[in-house]
Amino acid sequence: MHRLVSSIVIVGLALAPSIVSAQAGDGLKGQTFQLKKKAPAVGDVETVALGLEMRLDFVLSGPDMDSEPLELSNTSSSNYSMTVLAARKGLLERVKVVYGDMYEDAVEEGKKERTVSPVNGKTYVAGLEKGRMVVTTEDGKPVSPEELAAIKENLPELGKVDALEAALPDKPLRVGDSLDRFAKVLTKEVLQPDDPAARFTGTRVRLSEIVQDARGAVGIFSVSTTMTVQEKDSPVTVTIPLEGKMSLLAEGARMFGFSLAGPASVGLSKELRAAGISVAGEGGMKLTVTDPTWK
Repeated sequence: MHRLVSSIVIVGLALAPSIVSAQAGDGLKGQTFQLKKKAPAVGDVETVALGLEMRLDFVLSGPDMDSEPLELSNTSSSNYSMTVLAARKGLLERVKVVYGDMYEDAVEEGKKERTVSPVNGKTYVAGLEKGRMVVTTEDGKPVSPEELAAIKENLPELGKVDALEAALPDKPLRVGDSLDRFAKVLTKEVLQPDDPAARFTGTRVRLSEIVQDARGAVGIFSVSTTMTVQEKDSPVTVTIPLEGKMSLLAEGARMFGFSLAGPASVGLSKELRAAGISVAGEGGMKLTVTDPTWK
Protein backbone atom coordinates (compact mmCIF):
# COMPACT_ATOMS: atom_id res chain seq x y z
CA MET A 1 0.00 0.00 0.00
CA HIS A 2 2.83 2.38 0.84
CA ARG A 3 3.88 2.53 -2.81
CA LEU A 4 0.53 2.51 -4.59
CA VAL A 5 -0.95 5.35 -2.58
CA SER A 6 2.11 7.53 -3.06
CA SER A 7 1.30 7.79 -6.76
CA ILE A 8 -1.74 9.89 -6.01
CA VAL A 9 0.52 12.79 -5.15
CA ILE A 10 1.34 13.18 -8.82
CA VAL A 11 -1.99 14.55 -9.87
CA GLY A 12 -3.51 16.11 -6.87
CA LEU A 13 -8.17 14.17 -9.02
CA ALA A 14 -15.91 7.79 -10.97
CA LEU A 15 -14.35 4.70 -10.51
CA ALA A 16 -16.16 2.02 -8.57
CA PRO A 17 -13.33 -0.41 -7.77
CA SER A 18 -14.16 -3.80 -9.19
CA ILE A 19 -13.50 -6.85 -7.11
CA VAL A 20 -13.44 -9.75 -9.49
CA SER A 21 -14.98 -12.89 -8.01
CA ALA A 22 -15.73 -11.05 -4.77
CA GLN A 23 -19.13 -11.64 -3.23
CA ALA A 24 -20.83 -10.06 -0.25
CA GLY A 25 -22.37 -13.03 1.46
CA ASP A 26 -24.79 -13.19 4.37
CA GLY A 27 -22.02 -14.79 6.43
CA LEU A 28 -20.11 -11.50 6.43
CA LYS A 29 -22.88 -9.56 8.15
CA GLY A 30 -21.77 -8.42 11.57
CA GLN A 31 -18.19 -9.45 10.94
CA THR A 32 -15.21 -7.25 11.63
CA PHE A 33 -12.46 -6.26 9.22
CA GLN A 34 -8.90 -6.56 10.50
CA LEU A 35 -6.05 -5.08 8.49
CA LYS A 36 -2.85 -7.10 8.70
CA LYS A 37 0.00 -4.77 7.85
CA LYS A 38 3.03 -6.28 6.15
CA ALA A 39 6.54 -4.86 6.07
CA PRO A 40 8.06 -4.51 2.58
CA ALA A 41 10.22 -7.43 1.50
CA VAL A 42 12.73 -7.99 -1.29
CA GLY A 43 10.89 -9.10 -4.41
CA ASP A 44 7.62 -7.32 -3.64
CA VAL A 45 6.15 -5.83 -6.82
CA GLU A 46 3.44 -3.25 -7.13
CA THR A 47 1.91 -2.11 -10.41
CA VAL A 48 0.11 1.20 -10.74
CA ALA A 49 -2.24 2.57 -13.38
CA LEU A 50 -3.34 6.11 -12.69
CA GLY A 51 -5.72 8.26 -14.69
CA LEU A 52 -6.79 11.86 -14.13
CA GLU A 53 -9.38 13.86 -16.00
CA MET A 54 -10.28 17.46 -15.31
CA ARG A 55 -12.58 19.65 -17.36
CA LEU A 56 -13.88 23.18 -16.87
CA ASP A 57 -16.24 24.76 -19.39
CA PHE A 58 -17.57 27.99 -17.89
CA VAL A 59 -18.34 31.45 -19.24
CA LEU A 60 -18.35 34.73 -17.29
CA SER A 61 -20.73 37.34 -18.60
CA GLY A 62 -22.14 40.67 -17.52
CA PRO A 63 -23.05 44.21 -18.58
CA ASP A 64 -20.48 46.19 -20.53
CA MET A 65 -18.17 43.20 -21.03
CA ASP A 66 -17.50 40.55 -23.59
CA SER A 67 -18.12 37.01 -22.46
CA GLU A 68 -14.97 35.56 -20.94
CA PRO A 69 -14.43 31.79 -21.09
CA LEU A 70 -13.01 29.83 -18.18
CA GLU A 71 -11.92 26.63 -19.87
CA LEU A 72 -9.67 23.71 -19.04
CA SER A 73 -9.38 20.21 -20.44
CA ASN A 74 -6.65 17.98 -19.10
CA THR A 75 -6.14 14.22 -19.12
CA SER A 76 -3.10 12.43 -17.76
CA SER A 77 -2.04 8.80 -17.60
CA SER A 78 0.71 7.26 -15.46
CA ASN A 79 1.66 3.59 -15.60
CA TYR A 80 4.56 2.01 -13.77
CA SER A 81 5.68 -0.87 -11.58
CA MET A 82 7.94 -0.83 -8.55
CA THR A 83 10.04 -3.73 -7.27
CA VAL A 84 11.67 -3.83 -3.84
CA LEU A 85 15.39 -4.52 -4.17
CA ALA A 86 16.37 -3.97 -0.54
CA ALA A 87 14.53 -3.45 2.75
CA ARG A 88 15.82 -3.20 6.31
CA LYS A 89 13.94 -3.22 9.60
CA GLY A 90 10.64 -2.90 7.76
CA LEU A 91 11.73 0.14 5.71
CA LEU A 92 12.36 0.46 1.99
CA GLU A 93 15.99 1.08 1.07
CA ARG A 94 16.25 0.33 -2.65
CA VAL A 95 13.67 -0.02 -5.43
CA LYS A 96 13.49 -0.45 -9.17
CA VAL A 97 10.88 1.53 -11.09
CA VAL A 98 9.79 0.53 -14.59
CA TYR A 99 7.71 3.15 -16.40
CA GLY A 100 5.16 2.52 -19.11
CA ASP A 101 3.02 5.22 -20.71
CA MET A 102 3.48 8.53 -18.89
CA TYR A 103 1.83 11.51 -20.57
CA GLU A 104 -0.55 14.43 -20.23
CA ASP A 105 -3.04 15.63 -22.84
CA ALA A 106 -4.23 19.22 -22.73
CA VAL A 107 -6.61 21.11 -24.98
CA GLU A 108 -5.84 24.79 -25.49
CA GLU A 109 -7.74 26.99 -27.92
CA GLY A 110 -9.27 23.91 -29.47
CA LYS A 111 -5.92 22.22 -30.09
CA LYS A 112 -4.92 19.01 -28.35
CA GLU A 113 -1.33 18.78 -27.26
CA ARG A 114 0.41 15.82 -25.61
CA THR A 115 3.32 16.21 -23.22
CA VAL A 116 5.30 13.01 -22.70
CA SER A 117 7.12 12.57 -19.40
CA PRO A 118 10.94 12.31 -19.58
CA VAL A 119 10.69 8.95 -17.78
CA ASN A 120 8.25 7.45 -20.29
CA GLY A 121 9.23 3.85 -21.13
CA LYS A 122 12.41 3.91 -19.01
CA THR A 123 13.71 2.00 -15.98
CA TYR A 124 15.45 3.45 -12.93
CA VAL A 125 16.91 2.35 -9.62
CA ALA A 126 16.60 4.45 -6.46
CA GLY A 127 18.34 3.75 -3.19
CA LEU A 128 19.67 5.23 0.01
CA GLU A 129 23.36 6.08 0.10
CA LYS A 130 24.71 7.65 3.29
CA GLY A 131 21.24 8.74 4.26
CA ARG A 132 20.26 10.40 0.99
CA MET A 133 18.36 9.10 -2.02
CA VAL A 134 20.34 8.43 -5.19
CA VAL A 135 18.62 7.68 -8.49
CA THR A 136 20.31 6.14 -11.53
CA THR A 137 19.34 4.39 -14.72
CA GLU A 138 19.10 0.61 -14.59
CA ASP A 139 22.75 0.28 -15.61
CA GLY A 140 23.95 2.81 -13.03
CA LYS A 141 24.21 5.96 -15.14
CA PRO A 142 23.17 9.39 -13.77
CA VAL A 143 19.78 10.84 -14.64
CA SER A 144 18.86 14.31 -15.85
CA PRO A 145 17.30 16.88 -13.49
CA GLU A 146 14.05 16.54 -15.43
CA GLU A 147 14.02 12.78 -14.97
CA LEU A 148 14.86 13.07 -11.28
CA ALA A 149 12.00 15.49 -10.65
CA ALA A 150 9.53 13.17 -12.39
CA ILE A 151 10.81 10.07 -10.56
CA LYS A 152 10.55 11.69 -7.14
CA GLU A 153 6.85 12.26 -7.74
CA ASN A 154 6.30 8.49 -7.77
CA LEU A 155 8.75 7.31 -5.15
CA PRO A 156 7.91 6.68 -1.51
CA GLU A 157 10.24 8.11 1.12
CA LEU A 158 13.01 5.57 1.35
CA GLY A 159 14.21 4.71 4.83
CA LYS A 160 11.16 6.22 6.49
CA VAL A 161 7.93 4.86 7.92
CA ASP A 162 5.00 5.24 5.54
CA ALA A 163 2.79 7.76 7.31
CA LEU A 164 -0.39 6.70 5.53
CA GLU A 165 0.01 3.02 6.30
CA ALA A 166 0.94 3.82 9.89
CA ALA A 167 -2.33 5.75 10.21
CA LEU A 168 -4.40 2.68 9.35
CA PRO A 169 -6.06 1.32 12.50
CA ASP A 170 -4.71 -1.80 14.17
CA LYS A 171 -8.03 -2.64 15.80
CA PRO A 172 -10.84 -4.56 14.05
CA LEU A 173 -13.30 -2.42 12.09
CA ARG A 174 -17.03 -2.75 11.61
CA VAL A 175 -19.13 -1.40 8.77
CA GLY A 176 -19.85 2.25 9.53
CA ASP A 177 -16.61 2.90 11.41
CA SER A 178 -14.78 6.11 10.44
CA LEU A 179 -11.03 6.38 9.99
CA ASP A 180 -10.53 9.93 11.27
CA ARG A 181 -6.77 9.79 11.77
CA PHE A 182 -6.25 8.12 8.41
CA ALA A 183 -8.40 10.80 6.73
CA LYS A 184 -6.22 13.57 8.18
CA VAL A 185 -3.02 11.89 7.03
CA LEU A 186 -4.54 11.15 3.61
CA THR A 187 -5.29 14.86 3.21
CA LYS A 188 -1.85 16.02 4.33
CA GLU A 189 0.39 13.39 2.76
CA VAL A 190 -1.49 12.45 -0.40
CA LEU A 191 -4.20 14.81 -1.52
CA GLN A 192 -2.79 18.21 -0.61
CA PRO A 193 -0.55 19.39 -3.47
CA ASP A 194 2.39 21.74 -3.16
CA ASP A 195 0.38 24.44 -4.92
CA PRO A 196 -0.95 26.79 -2.19
CA ALA A 197 -3.86 27.75 -4.44
CA ALA A 198 -5.46 24.32 -3.93
CA ARG A 199 -6.89 23.09 -0.63
CA PHE A 200 -8.61 19.88 0.45
CA THR A 201 -10.99 20.05 3.38
CA GLY A 202 -13.55 17.88 5.15
CA THR A 203 -11.96 14.57 4.17
CA ARG A 204 -13.83 11.54 5.49
CA VAL A 205 -13.10 7.83 5.18
CA ARG A 206 -15.61 5.21 6.34
CA LEU A 207 -15.83 1.42 6.05
CA SER A 208 -18.95 0.87 3.97
CA GLU A 209 -18.76 -2.84 3.10
CA ILE A 210 -16.84 -6.05 3.76
CA VAL A 211 -16.68 -8.54 0.92
CA GLN A 212 -14.91 -11.85 0.41
CA ASP A 213 -12.41 -12.32 -2.39
CA ALA A 214 -10.50 -15.48 -3.27
CA ARG A 215 -7.49 -13.78 -1.67
CA GLY A 216 -9.31 -12.96 1.56
CA ALA A 217 -11.46 -10.27 3.12
CA VAL A 218 -11.67 -6.93 1.32
CA GLY A 219 -12.80 -3.67 2.90
CA ILE A 220 -14.61 -1.15 0.71
CA PHE A 221 -14.22 2.35 2.16
CA SER A 222 -16.18 5.42 1.10
CA VAL A 223 -14.01 8.50 0.67
CA SER A 224 -15.15 12.11 0.41
CA THR A 225 -13.39 15.48 0.41
CA THR A 226 -13.75 18.95 -1.07
CA MET A 227 -11.17 20.55 -3.33
CA THR A 228 -11.05 24.35 -3.55
CA VAL A 229 -8.83 26.24 -5.97
CA GLN A 230 -8.29 29.98 -5.78
CA GLU A 231 -5.24 31.80 -7.04
CA LYS A 232 -3.92 34.62 -4.87
CA ASP A 233 -6.07 37.76 -5.19
CA SER A 234 -8.30 36.04 -7.76
CA PRO A 235 -12.04 36.88 -7.67
CA VAL A 236 -12.85 33.39 -8.99
CA THR A 237 -13.00 30.21 -6.89
CA VAL A 238 -13.39 26.68 -8.24
CA THR A 239 -14.93 24.14 -5.86
CA ILE A 240 -15.15 20.39 -6.48
CA PRO A 241 -16.85 18.12 -3.93
CA LEU A 242 -15.31 14.70 -4.49
CA GLU A 243 -16.57 11.26 -3.60
CA GLY A 244 -15.16 7.85 -4.27
CA LYS A 245 -14.04 4.52 -2.91
CA MET A 246 -10.93 2.81 -1.63
CA SER A 247 -10.48 -0.96 -1.66
CA LEU A 248 -8.11 -2.68 0.77
CA LEU A 249 -7.24 -6.34 1.02
CA ALA A 250 -6.98 -7.23 4.71
CA GLU A 251 -3.90 -9.40 4.21
CA GLY A 252 -0.98 -7.04 3.86
CA ALA A 253 -3.25 -3.96 3.98
CA ARG A 254 -2.92 -3.92 0.19
CA MET A 255 -4.74 -1.21 -1.71
CA PHE A 256 -5.82 -2.10 -5.23
CA GLY A 257 -8.35 0.59 -6.00
CA PHE A 258 -8.82 4.28 -5.19
CA SER A 259 -11.15 6.79 -6.79
CA LEU A 260 -12.41 10.33 -6.41
CA ALA A 261 -14.79 12.17 -8.71
CA GLY A 262 -17.19 15.09 -8.63
CA PRO A 263 -18.69 18.09 -10.43
CA ALA A 264 -17.06 21.51 -10.46
CA SER A 265 -18.68 24.82 -9.63
CA VAL A 266 -17.33 28.36 -9.98
CA GLY A 267 -17.90 31.07 -7.39
CA LEU A 268 -17.42 34.82 -7.87
CA SER A 269 -16.38 37.48 -5.41
CA LYS A 270 -18.92 39.90 -3.95
CA GLU A 271 -17.48 42.68 -6.10
CA LEU A 272 -18.04 40.79 -9.32
CA ARG A 273 -21.57 39.79 -8.33
CA ALA A 274 -22.36 43.37 -7.37
CA ALA A 275 -21.22 44.45 -10.81
CA GLY A 276 -23.79 42.11 -12.35
CA ILE A 277 -21.31 39.51 -13.55
CA SER A 278 -22.51 35.91 -13.56
CA VAL A 279 -21.05 32.55 -14.47
CA ALA A 280 -22.57 29.54 -16.19
CA GLY A 281 -21.27 26.20 -17.37
CA GLU A 282 -20.14 22.83 -16.11
CA GLY A 283 -17.07 20.80 -15.34
CA GLY A 284 -15.70 18.06 -13.18
CA MET A 285 -12.77 15.98 -12.05
CA LYS A 286 -12.07 12.25 -11.88
CA LEU A 287 -9.13 10.33 -10.48
CA THR A 288 -8.63 6.57 -10.62
CA VAL A 289 -5.73 4.58 -9.23
CA THR A 290 -5.75 0.82 -9.77
CA ASP A 291 -3.46 -2.19 -9.75
CA PRO A 292 -3.95 -3.72 -13.23
CA THR A 293 -2.50 -7.04 -12.07
CA TRP A 294 -5.49 -7.49 -9.76
CA LYS A 295 -7.65 -9.91 -11.69
